[in-house]
Amino acid sequence: MNWRGWLSLLIAMTPVTAGAQSWPTVNFRHTFPIGNRDQPTQIRFAHDGRVFVAEKTGRIWMYRNLLDGVPEQIANLGAIVHQYQDRGLLGLELDPRFPERPYLYVLYSFNGGLFNDLPPRWPASDCPNPTADFAGCVISGRLSRLTLSGNLATDEQVLIEDWYQQYPSHSIGTLRFGADGYLYVGGGDGAAFVHADWGQIGNPDWPDLRSPANQGGALRAQGLEVEDQYTGQVWLNGTIARVDPDSGRGAPGNPLADIEGASDNARRILAYGLRNPYRFTMRPGTSEIWIGDVGWRSWEEINLIPDATTSPGLRNFGWPCFENHAHVSEYTARPLCAALYANADSGGRTPVSAPFYAYQHTSNEAISGIVFYAGETWPSAYHNALFFADYIHNSIRVIKDTDQDGIPDPVADSSAELFGQGNLGLVDLTTGPGDDVFFVDINNGRIGRISWDTNPAQRNLAPSAAIALEAGSTADGPPRAITFSAGNSIDPEAGVLGYAWDLDGDGDFDDASASTASATYAAGTAQPVQVKVGVRVIDPVGARDTAYMAIVVLRDALFSDGFDPATMQAAASY
Repeated sequence: MNWRGWLSLLIAMTPVTAGAQSWPTVNFRHTFPIGNRDQPTQIRFAHDGRVFVAEKTGRIWMYRNLLDGVPEQIANLGAIVHQYQDRGLLGLELDPRFPERPYLYVLYSFNGGLFNDLPPRWPASDCPNPTADFAGCVISGRLSRLTLSGNLATDEQVLIEDWYQQYPSHSIGTLRFGADGYLYVGGGDGAAFVHADWGQIGNPDWPDLRSPANQGGALRAQGLEVEDQYTGQVWLNGTIARVDPDSGRGAPGNPLADIEGASDNARRILAYGLRNPYRFTMRPGTSEIWIGDVGWRSWEEINLIPDATTSPGLRNFGWPCFENHAHVSEYTARPLCAALYANADSGGRTPVSAPFYAYQHTSNEAISGIVFYAGETWPSAYHNALFFADYIHNSIRVIKDTDQDGIPDPVADSSAELFGQGNLGLVDLTTGPGDDVFFVDINNGRIGRISWDTNPAQRNLAPSAAIALEAGSTADGPPRAITFSAGNSIDPEAGVLGYAWDLDGDGDFDDASASTASATYAAGTAQPVQVKVGVRVIDPVGARDTAYMAIVVLRDALFSDGFDPATMQAAASY
């Protein structure tokens, strides 16, 4: 947005009533399978049919499936979450092998931190002079792992505590697993949104003890450009990091992972120079990152980080020295920006990368969700298309893959096609059952589903497939018989479902046809055998959905349930 953080608008807003919605054709429609939530921010689907919803206040809810009207609260981090304006519990992710690895990952604004004080630091509802020129309410961000035991997610393991945030905008944001099995995490610059901020207006009670003088504020997003001037290490503000999901340490293969003397944060960072990478997504089957970066005066950006496993190297997207291709006048006099402007904008440690796409402000735009459509149910024109949401416009736009090479086609700035618009309070997009796109409506406290009706008169939603282990079966172990159940699969219209199983991982669903299925798995001669087991459910009119899980067969009974990048890579691509 051009003068304040987009989520800060929520403080002044009352829930809106959904009015008429605009979609490309009558075949597209939206429904709301989940409602009555308090400022939801994220939704995640597990392969066993369960659905998890995070709320900005710090609560996490578990639904047995999309027909469950009585969800259970499995966690409440409200006592330590700073839920104010842009801040709150904004990121939620499931382990790629959940529930076999029973971990939920959360990313939230922590009401404390940085200086070893005890939370809460600020009042629950506000903080003193949050945007004043002499204060702000300084907090940190946290990436944590929770363990789900029964119906409670407890045992918080803090993996990272960082992200200096003086002002209540551009906090943390998204968590995603890549196809490589590593965890990707983003955070904003934590700087002022009403004026240029290079750290000149500090907080005397909670000062920035790392940044060089007059190189704090939004310039923390360029910390790696002047890394040697920092005390200890750079902040993670304005970056995308790639980390080990068990330890939070920088993942192998990161650009600075093997640099002698590099700090912990430097080893974590893939890209920097971002203002507020609130939402990002992975191109399906890859660890390629597509980022929606909330802009300031003039532009919203979609930035691309190539797959770190095939295209290593740091990326710098330029904020606050650049917005889109242009210099930001309020920062041009800063020496750090002057270094980037040198040699026709190719100076600095890491020359600035241009965005894949940008759209210009006509009002207070704010990019607030981004997702690929990877299914086959929608018309072919939308296959591999990139959808992105704007909270202020209440709109979803699309960049299509017209040549069907798996990558969205470059389009001119501000020319992406309008897909849908309405009073939807959009703060996230993701994919879910039936190859459909789901959105989070924070204003109306609900989760929406966008689906395609081949026959608009029929109005049939696809079923939701679920695959789980039957009691007595294990996902990892020596050669053994394993029994699976699809019993938590549901049809929204309460139709009788048909079942088809792929038990041997060959891609053909021809191994069984009941709601449960069993198979015996043998060990490999040298390496563990990993099998992608799937179930497909079909409703009475032929709509279908598929769920997958990974099983591992080891040569003997000695095995570890720890983090295995190879196994996680296979599971993350399901």
